[in-house]
Amino acid sequence: MRSLSCTLLLFVALVGKATNAFVSVARAPGARAAQKLDIPRCLASTADDKDSDKAKYDHTLAILAMPSTSVDRIVNDAILVAAVESSNKLSVVLRCEGRDKPTLASLRRYVGEIYSQLWDCVMEQGENLVDLDVVVYPQNLPNAAPESWIDIQPDLDCVCSHDALCGWVSEAATGRGTRFQDSRGIGGVEDHVAALNRERKSRGLNPVDALPVQLSGPVLEDPSGTVVFLEDDDGLTSNVKYQIDCRDDTSEVNDEGCGLLSGAIASREHAELYDHVTVGGTFDGLHFGHRKLLTLAVSSVTPVTGKLLVGVTMDEMLTRKKYAEYIPSLKDRMEAVRKFLHRLAPGITNRVKLVPIGDAFGPPGQPDSHFDALVLSHETLATGHLLNEHRKSLGLQPLKLLCTLRTEQYGMSSTALRRKRWNEMQRKAEKNVTK
Repeated sequence: MRSLSCTLLLFVALVGKATNAFVSVARAPGARAAQKLDIPRCLASTADDKDSDKAKYDHTLAILAMPSTSVDRIVNDAILVAAVESSNKLSVVLRCEGRDKPTLASLRRYVGEIYSQLWDCVMEQGENLVDLDVVVYPQNLPNAAPESWIDIQPDLDCVCSHDALCGWVSEAATGRGTRFQDSRGIGGVEDHVAALNRERKSRGLNPVDALPVQLSGPVLEDPSGTVVFLEDDDGLTSNVKYQIDCRDDTSEVNDEGCGLLSGAIASREHAELYDHVTVGGTFDGLHFGHRKLLTLAVSSVTPVTGKLLVGVTMDEMLTRKKYAEYIPSLKDRMEAVRKFLHRLAPGITNRVKLVPIGDAFGPPGQPDSHFDALVLSHETLATGHLLNEHRKSLGLQPLKLLCTLRTEQYGMSSTALRRKRWNEMQRKAEKNVTK
């Protein structure tokens, strides 16, 4: 038994109406405390189910694969969330076998990412999980214990993964929800666990439960072909040509006749540059996630001629958010965005427009809109598809959905910043009372 594997913030989302992609975690038949967990946004926790008395496994083995695409990372992160929520002790196996073995440096980098993601999940779950015992086992890391050693640990009682990562031969599997990946992935989590239990029985060990993570939704399904994952290498990198272009009238000129403010210009041969790009958000606190999103939006605009529209949610659309009283005013949030964009890309200032958003779809959903791309995070990809359906009903072309992975979403979030402000106010109030 040896498995081979190697594997906007849309405007609707801004007002709390996003339709999220879901990850279902279903226990195998006969598993204890049988339940189904729906995990919004592929990386999210079951926020409504933080009961400390919830049944948990003593020791869960989470099986991941070294990622090569953004979807692979989404699958891995979903497995981690499900495993963290379901276990008191966690062993994370990172498989990296197959034809394309990663370099040692890339393996080390991804191990660091896994630990960061785990810590982010634990922090969101609260103090009860701070002491969660976690070890990550990269299978190509020198001297690290093999998966087969974890398989026979006496306290192991659960295996969590995705079907495409646990087939007998699945080195091309990418976790897109199919049990058989063109005959390259045979079996799944439950079949893997059944074989593992036969081995454990022969050693006099207790059987383990299967905890399969089943992904569905727009993150994995793109029949329209409108989704572009911005962090993925689309094969164009080697063909991208860079040229210096000084046609931007707003740019200062240096001795070489080049614009100091416009920067290097990517040739239009690069497929991921667009003439009319839009992005939206609350931009509350303008945390690093917001800055990443805005940077990717700027990088998607055609130099010299392209335009960017940034939608900022109006105050009245945010009243139901947690700690809403600590959200800065629309004026302050728009000013923060304006200052950031001016620092990031001063040469594009005259081609950026900031507008308040007070309805579901914003400017891209209007009959006379002329946008061709929307920048958003993968957790709001479903609403990107909804917007495109709305545009089709208006006789408009669908937008290209330029998607980025949202990482460390618990710690790096507007809610976390508002909670911090609330805590600071509470501490000040307590000090005033004691004086």
